[in-house]
Amino acid sequence: MTRHGTRDPQFTEVVDAFEQLAADDGFQAQLAIRHHGRTVVDLSTGLERDNLLPVFSAGKGAIGVVVAHLLHGGHLDAERPVADYWPEFAAAGKSAITVGQVLSHQAGLVTVDGGLRDADFLHHEPLAARLAAQRPLWRPGVGFGYHWLTIGTLADEIVRRCTGRTLAEVFAQDITGPHTVDVHLGTDASLDGRTVAVDAPDAEELAPLAQLLAARRDRGWSAADDFPVPLWERVNHRDLQRAGAPAAAAVASARGLAAMYAALPKVAGPDALARVSQLQVAGDDLTTGRYFRYGLAFQLPGADHLRYGSARAVGHDGAGGAIAFYDPADDLAFGYVPRRIPLPGGADARAIRIAEIAHRCARAAHLQEA
Repeated sequence: MTRHGTRDPQFTEVVDAFEQLAADDGFQAQLAIRHHGRTVVDLSTGLERDNLLPVFSAGKGAIGVVVAHLLHGGHLDAERPVADYWPEFAAAGKSAITVGQVLSHQAGLVTVDGGLRDADFLHHEPLAARLAAQRPLWRPGVGFGYHWLTIGTLADEIVRRCTGRTLAEVFAQDITGPHTVDVHLGTDASLDGRTVAVDAPDAEELAPLAQLLAARRDRGWSAADDFPVPLWERVNHRDLQRAGAPAAAAVASARGLAAMYAALPKVAGPDALARVSQLQVAGDDLTTGRYFRYGLAFQLPGADHLRYGSARAVGHDGAGGAIAFYDPADDLAFGYVPRRIPLPGGADARAIRIAEIAHRCARAAHLQEA
């Protein structure tokens, strides 16, 4: 049953679409939308609206918001070499790699020699040191490949070097605190009562997708990686949530994700927002084999499964089905978090359909106001 929440009459079509999904007893999700900074939709079914869930890579949106904020403040320059901030990074032929190349998955550092391990979710410094010493797997400019875990460590170390604070500290002190954003890169016991586990797929559900998932997981770059517990189970563990690895371990509510993206134009300003939304790369991803488009840390719409907004929109999805974005074309901030992981993973197609409806409602509301 859908719980009572915010339902602006101008977004009734969105509410109706969510209600149709909620008619299925197995559907559990949260949906939140802000238009012109005002909450117009805030609904849930099977969950409380303030429940926090693991959102997988949808949490990478926090990286993008921090980057935009630091660009705006002049603390970070995406055109400068990473080594200007992090001298050790110049090792093994990386002296010319720019911050922008790292943040758009071009650095060729999707893994490290010897492979990634579970400990790399929990401890920043050892992986940062290994990445600094690592020779890239491809020459920047040849292509791009999704740095699913390592982009969080890379971005975090760059932020530490240019601000003296961790990425999570900048996010908490400059973004979530001032703007009441319920997204967390690292939790404490006070949040445990609101945090619920996502429902992972079972072996029977995964069996038909085994070859597809294997192809995405290992395209030759990550053969040595070793994670004894699948990520869709690991994200439910408290130690991972406490550590809050920026790339994969955020917990959030849909209203928190929508609030984070609604805050983006305020903490970034128009110039930095335009810079993070500027297309950096597009094409077939060397890690996943799928078509993607990236700005700085953010996914950009355009891939078949990410048609959520205009060419100026920025956002990020997660393997668990979450999707969140900001689109300045309609001044629309959107957050969606399901509990049950949809297969084969990535943005829930149902949320993409709701996002399309939300854009229609926003444009209709604009015409009425004009």
